[in-house]
Amino acid sequence: MRDDTLRAAPFFPRAAAYLLDRLILAAGLLLPRLIVGVRSAGADALSRAVLFRYTWADMVFWALGCAYFVLFTALAGATPGKKAMGLTVVNRDGGRCDLVTVLCRETWGRYLSSLLCLGYILCAVDCERGALHDRICDTRVVYAPAKAAPVQAVPAVRSAAPLPALPADDWYAPNMERR
Repeated sequence: MRDDTLRAAPFFPRAAAYLLDRLILAAGLLLPRLIVGVRSAGADALSRAVLFRYTWADMVFWALGCAYFVLFTALAGATPGKKAMGLTVVNRDGGRCDLVTVLCRETWGRYLSSLLCLGYILCAVDCERGALHDRICDTRVVYAPAKAAPVQAVPAVRSAAPLPALPADDWYAPNMERR
């Protein structure tokens, strides 16, 4: 049963959130990358290709990037970029995704979506606005529901002394003369 009260996020807010996340991640990993780059300049072991053209350092930084997306999505329901755009990741019922779903979505689901960017283009043309990794893992990116403001108790009003009653035949007007 799907929760249809949530609005699916279109392509451009999702793309902006992803770019913002990549900027945050690049800024966070800049110093470690510089340190590894300087240290591995003389050492052959860290700069030698291990898997295809990737070095050990490349694989560690890839794992850190995956951890960023997985942990934020699993723990908070959205990465900082998605939160800035007012988006959240939900399962098909509109609830929070479990760790296994998020792990699949953010690792091999994103890898498949990134092949020729076809998985991301699917988000722009799909009527449900889901990318390939959303389809594979049965998730949706939606606008975060507005949180209801907490209801504050109204302070009790002290009962005041009763007002004096006016005589029924007298009309009271302080700035007017009596006739």
